Parts: sequence; structure tokens; C-alpha cells
Amino acid sequence: MIITQSLQSNLLLGGGRKSNQKASSASSREFGVLLQSCIKTKSFQNGVRLHNQILEAGFERNHDLLPRLVKFYATCGCVEEARKLFDKYPKRSLNVFVWTSLINGYIENEQPYQAFDLFREMLEFGIKPDSFTFSALLKACALLGSPELALQLQSLATKAGHSSSLSVTNSLIHVYGSLGDFASALQVFDGASSRDLVSWTSMIRSCSILKKYAESMELFSKMQLEEGLKPNELTIVSVLPACGFFSFLRSGQAMHAYIIRRQLPLNSFVGSSLVSMYSQCGDPEDAFRVFDTMDERNVVLWTSMIEGFAMNGQFDSALKLFDQMREKGIRPNYVTLVVVLCACSHGGLVEQGWKIFNSMREEFGIVARVEHYACMVDMLGRVGKLEEAEEFIEGMNIEPTASIYGSLLGACQVHSNVELGERLANKLLELEPDNAANYVILSNIYASVGKWEDVQRLRDLMVDRGLTKSPGCSWIEIKNKTHVFGAHDRSHPDSDNIYRKLEDLGDQIARAGYVPLTKFVLLDVEEAEKKRLLCSHSERLAIAYGLMNAPSRGPIRIAKNLRVCGDCHEAIKLVSLVTRRELVIRDTSRFHHFREGSCSCGDYW
Repeated sequence: MIITQSLQSNLLLGGGRKSNQKASSASSREFGVLLQSCIKTKSFQNGVRLHNQILEAGFERNHDLLPRLVKFYATCGCVEEARKLFDKYPKRSLNVFVWTSLINGYIENEQPYQAFDLFREMLEFGIKPDSFTFSALLKACALLGSPELALQLQSLATKAGHSSSLSVTNSLIHVYGSLGDFASALQVFDGASSRDLVSWTSMIRSCSILKKYAESMELFSKMQLEEGLKPNELTIVSVLPACGFFSFLRSGQAMHAYIIRRQLPLNSFVGSSLVSMYSQCGDPEDAFRVFDTMDERNVVLWTSMIEGFAMNGQFDSALKLFDQMREKGIRPNYVTLVVVLCACSHGGLVEQGWKIFNSMREEFGIVARVEHYACMVDMLGRVGKLEEAEEFIEGMNIEPTASIYGSLLGACQVHSNVELGERLANKLLELEPDNAANYVILSNIYASVGKWEDVQRLRDLMVDRGLTKSPGCSWIEIKNKTHVFGAHDRSHPDSDNIYRKLEDLGDQIARAGYVPLTKFVLLDVEEAEKKRLLCSHSERLAIAYGLMNAPSRGPIRIAKNLRVCGDCHEAIKLVSLVTRRELVIRDTSRFHHFREGSCSCGDYW
């Protein structure tokens, strides 16, 4: 049914007797269309005027309009007004749609407890919930962080005959994924009698939340190839983190091209995801191009771009953008300040870091959290101010956490401070007795100063406690296929050619002045064996394969799950010089852009 512009003007903007007569002659269906428009656009003033027209026409209690009126007020953030309207009428006379509208309103306004109170009241009045009631309440479980409550609701929905409803299925996938229960989310997804785009998007999003990035990309492909479903902007946003994690730039570019080709909405939500993807693929230039073309820039988008510059070693650009953000009147949130302090830490910008940290409460109204303290400890540790960092921890007004002690323990490894490393490790082993990383770092500290008996003692302790060290690996994408390499790996089908290439590269960089830094081999072996082991670290294998197979133009991009060792860092600088290729290596916390014999990190990472 088409509502004429004249009717909209008379109903929403008109006044006086003539407009009242027009309102009286309007049907409830016409009112419903206009009210839905107010809900969609959150047009509060127009909606209130329309409500008055509906009231005068005697349609307020209409079974279709009353739920929409309740939804309108809740959507506009006036859930109290929605409740007043709800309470005007006898509870037993209200149908399930009205009850569900208010329940949903409470949830949209992040009041999950009130939603469940209303649900209990609904059951007491004998009103049977429908599938949309359960869907709404499941969202409340995510807000409350309660998997037990979600399971109870799932059982209730099953008893009520709504468990196979698509809306309930999709909500269950969403809530279990949000709560970190991947097995339950997958069980619901696999057992669904029917699945739509929302189902697939919810499952892909669950994988991304739980950092199961390989699974999210596999589902993304299956959704299109097996189900013939075309992704929307939410699907794209859900799979972009996987592209960023694996540094799959070409896949991320394809997603971006799809958004443009299909003319999907490029709002700040989508823009932030694209900026993060490009940044995590080591391409801050394209990240900034996306940022620069955005008309709507919220705090999330600004923060994403600042982080993109910081993780790619462009610290001055990160702080400059932070200043521009403040000049534009965009108020940073606590995440923004974590990102900025992290930039100061990795860039060795101690003075700027202290200035920002000390102004957080006064200038931004933000009280320092654990993450901010950890950044400061990391910043001091990186520049070798270990005692100052320890004093800072002792003077904090919050209880130190494992992340704070861990930041300083890592610095102890870099600066070979055994005494402080032991103290910190003992505290960490109390807080996190099953975290293998703490044992490994302390073992590395001992190894760096030749305390091999202590190294063996820690290794034995790890064995006794059933802990294992995460093996290092690097990967590279060539022609849409991922090639993964471990240290000293010979499992690749092209392994013989890779090692011949490595030998050739070794000769070239030796002529350019490379001298192996054997102190980075934390094993009690002969010097010759240390040199041999250094030459086959996982990132070097990936680089050799990339030089053999990647296109001759453009950078070679490699990702690594551990920190790049100091010897590899020196070797790769020379590889970039002798091959005249740009090499982009991502480790656990940042990117290294190697060009013409130097690195973007300035040898400080």
C-alpha cells in the first residue's frame, strides 16, 4: 500500500481541526506504516505527534499499533515511556507481541534484568511466549554473560515448540558464540532444520569472536558455494578479522571490492573493519585511504586508524592523528588511550607516554585501567628502566595482574636481568601456574646468561606439569594458498629448492656483511650448530619460498606467531638489500617493513 506524501505531511506535521479529521479518516494500517518509519529513523518528535494522532483516532490499543508504539519509545531510548504505555492497560488483555516489544526494548537499552523480570510476569499472567520472545531473551543472556541461562531458555523454547524456529536458532548461535561456547554454537548450527544468511553470518561471527579464523573463512566459502547465499555487510565484517589475522591481503581486498561492487553500506562500522584488516595485513596506506574517504568517523574508526599506524611502526603518524582526533572534538575512550600508550611504548616515546598517562583523568575523564598500567610498564621495560618499572608497579592503586608482571618479565629477557626476572616469574607462577609462556621466558633468561642447569630444571618442571611450549611458525599466502613453515622444517613439497635458495641468500648476505648473532640461540650446543640453526628459522624459510614464487613486483608478506629474533631481524634487513625486495613481517605485536637494508622499527621492538 502506498502512503502519499500528502497524507504523511497531514499526519506528522499538520495541526488543528482539519488535520484531526484527516487523522480520524486514516486507517490503522496507514498509521502502522508511518510509525514504522519513525522507528527506523528514530524520529522522536514525529513519532510523538503520530502517537497523539493515533490516540485521538482511538487506535492506540490496536493489536498492531500498540506493540509498535512500545517499540518506538524503546528504540528512541525512552524505555520508561514505553513502560508507562504498557502499564495503561490490563496485563491479561495484552497479547504476546506487546509483551515481547517491551522485553526487547529493555534489552535494546541494556537492561537485561528488567527484561527477565517482565518475562516472569508474563508467564504468571499465562501469556505464552513466541519464538521472538525467546530470541529477544537470548540476546539478554549475552549481555549478562550467562551460558547457564541460555541453556535454560533453549530448554524452554524446545518445550514450547519453538526450538526449530529460525529466529531462535540464529539467536542461539549468536549467544553461544558471544559467550565463548563454540561447541554449542556449532551444534545448533549443524542441527538447524533451515539456515538463512543470518544463521551463516552468526556462525562466522562466532568463529571470529573465538579466534577460529580458519573455520570462519571455510564457512564463508561454503555459504556461497554450497548454499548460494550472497554475503551482506555484516557477513563481510565478520570474516574480515580472519583476513587480518592471516595477513591475507588479497582476500581482504576482494572483500572490499565486493562491498563497492554491491554498493553495500560503508558506515563507520564497516569502515573500521576495513581499516583494521588493511592495517593487520601490513598496508597502512590503504587503511588510511579507507579512513580518509569516510564521511562518518566515530571514535572506533579513529582508534582503528591510530592503531593501524602504530602497529606498522608509524608512531609519529599515530600521535599526529590522535591530536587531530582531539581537535575535531572526538572524545577518546579507554581503548583509544590503550592504543596510543602502546604506540608510545613500541616507539620508545617515553616523554609523550608519561604526558598522556598523567592527563587521562583530568583531560579525558578516564580512570587508568589494567591495560593502561601494563602499557606503561612495557614502555619503561623496553627502554631498560626496569627498576623504575618495578617501582611503578609497587605504587599502582590497583592490584597488579599477570599481564602487568608479564610485560616486565619480557623486558627482563631482552635486558638479561636474571634477579628481577626470577622475582617476577615466581609471582607469575603463583597467578598462572598453567601458563607455559612464563616458564619459557624465565628459561630464556637463564639461557641468555648460560645458566643451563636452571634451564633444564624449568624444562623438567614443565614436563611434570604437562605444559608444552607453543612451536614457532611462519606462513605466507601464494596464489590463494597458505604455506606454513616451522623452524628447520623440511615437510614442504618444495623443501629441497627452499633450502638451496636459503643457502644462496646466506652467501649473498654474508658478502654484504652478515655475521650470525649466535647469542639468540638459547640452546647449549656448539657454535657451528648455533649458526646452522639460525639459518633455518621459520621466517627465513617463508621468505625463501616467497622469493621463489611471489610476483616480482610488490612486497612479500609473511606472518609469524612469535617474536622475530634479533639475528633474523639483522639477516632480513640484508636480504631486503641484496634482493631489492620489500619484506613485510608481522610478529606477535607489530609489523616490520624491511626496505633497502633497514626496518621500519628502527631496530627497536
